Amino acid sequence: MRRPGPVRAAALAAIAIAVVGGTSAAASAQESIGANQHFIGLVNGSHALPTVDTVCPGPIRQGRRGAVAGGQTLSVAEVVHGRGFTGPLSQVYAWFPPRPGKTPTQFVFDTYGTPQTIPTSVRVPCGGKGRVVFSPCPYLAPCVAGWTPDVVRVQFANIAA
Repeated sequence: MRRPGPVRAAALAAIAIAVVGGTSAAASAQESIGANQHFIGLVNGSHALPTVDTVCPGPIRQGRRGAVAGGQTLSVAEVVHGRGFTGPLSQVYAWFPPRPGKTPTQFVFDTYGTPQTIPTSVRVPCGGKGRVVFSPCPYLAPCVAGWTPDVVRVQFANIAA
């Protein structure tokens, strides 16, 4: 599966923001995340069931996890009406839910439109559906009232099969 180039990825992100946000305008790239703002999470520039490529050589079995393929990103976009809401906070954290008893690799966003590359050390299911959580509160941390996470449903695709 061919990954989109940076220009095409940016265009796809703009389209995704326009579709998800309706008539909402998205924040400019690198605008600071602030309190009381609506946001959406983007996986590889998309919010609508994006694909996350995995590398899982060998036979696939139920529950198997593997590495995220290189060159994939997470980012956050501000929208007028979105699922996520920062409440009184001014950062957004993102993570793939881990196996029980494990702590996920966590991404911290201080600005909108600034993609972060997902390290190939991150382990996710080799195939099937999953999710990425975008939250103003860190993973499992006690938090203040008034915030809402945005959970992006994703499709995992093994490119080594």
